[in-house]
Amino acid sequence: MRNLSIVVFILALLNTLESLSIDLYLPAFPSMAQIFQTDIGHIQISISVFFAGFAFGQLLWGPLSDKTGRKPMLYCGLLLFIIGATAIFFTENIYVLWAMRFLQAFGGSAGIVIGRAIVIDLYDRQKSVSIFSQQSQISGIAPIVAPLLGSVFLKFWGWNSSFAFLTILGLITLFMVYKYVPETNSKMTLPENAEDEKGLKDHLKTILSNKEFISSTMIGSIAFASLIIYISNAPFLFMELHGFSSGVFSFIFGFNSLALITAAYLTPKLIKRISDTKLLLAATLLLLIVCSLHILIAAGNLSVALEIMMLYLSLLAIGVLFPITSAHALSPFKEGRGTAAAVMGFMQLMVTFLLSGLAGFLEADSIMPMVFMRAGIAIIAVWFAYRSFKGKKASIGLESPKGAI
Repeated sequence: MRNLSIVVFILALLNTLESLSIDLYLPAFPSMAQIFQTDIGHIQISISVFFAGFAFGQLLWGPLSDKTGRKPMLYCGLLLFIIGATAIFFTENIYVLWAMRFLQAFGGSAGIVIGRAIVIDLYDRQKSVSIFSQQSQISGIAPIVAPLLGSVFLKFWGWNSSFAFLTILGLITLFMVYKYVPETNSKMTLPENAEDEKGLKDHLKTILSNKEFISSTMIGSIAFASLIIYISNAPFLFMELHGFSSGVFSFIFGFNSLALITAAYLTPKLIKRISDTKLLLAATLLLLIVCSLHILIAAGNLSVALEIMMLYLSLLAIGVLFPITSAHALSPFKEGRGTAAAVMGFMQLMVTFLLSGLAGFLEADSIMPMVFMRAGIAIIAVWFAYRSFKGKKASIGLESPKGAI
């Protein structure tokens, strides 16, 4: 039991590398723009490049982990992450920054996709929701401390010290994976004929034709996109629009991020009282309501405190959705779970890339594009959740004898 707890912690640490890679250097954007002799917009592109690397990396690591095992691919991914972070520490060229951010994300994506597959290898669906929630509680600390930690690094050691920290953390994680994480795919669960191109295409077709996978992945993708749209616009909202200092911004950002930890703590307790499909629908409805209210608050310029509260509640809903959608999307598959996790991760990142890019394109010295975009995609999430809820009720009605549950 103790060893499994260590494994859960290490898998959460793999998730944390992603969050830290995004949030840690946010306070350094103005300084980086000066050092790289460019504008902040070009520095922001490093986030988009990071997501692109993360999306395409998952397509590689998932199928390979099904074929050759989970741990070898974790080693390869972490090594690429470490090489990318180290190279960024030494560069002052914007194009090298973009390339190494892609490499860093490409390698780091192995931890996310393979970590999900390991959880499904070890646990059933309901327990998987609980484990994903435990991971979220641990990795949810990162968005809280990352901006504060990044500000300290920037003040005392410069912008690139954040990437030195990521290199060290990557090395520590690599050692812990080697020492404590078991090989959970000893049977190599990729279907026998999946080594050839036709077999892999058939497996992908099976994954993409599964309605539960599509619905859950789309809800999770929308939730993640909503989170990233908030993160990308938070510096503008609080520092440019409302005039807060970087220190106050870090505090507000950290406070809102507490919602993710709160949600991860509450989710396993809530699914003991109500079904996970009901909770899924309730969380999407909450996301839609608070994002809609944020439109009214922002349009009327009513209160910064109310804006912060709406963002907190929206992140609470998103935090509930993450573990449920991950478990629902992957649990239908007995074989090729790494491939399924890769497809899920790729879809999430591509949806996020497209939606966050559209939000950035619409931005015009106003926060309104962000709030309208988040409310609009929440409507789509509610539709998928309602369809999933109806499908589950119909399935229960068909499978259960009259008067039995």
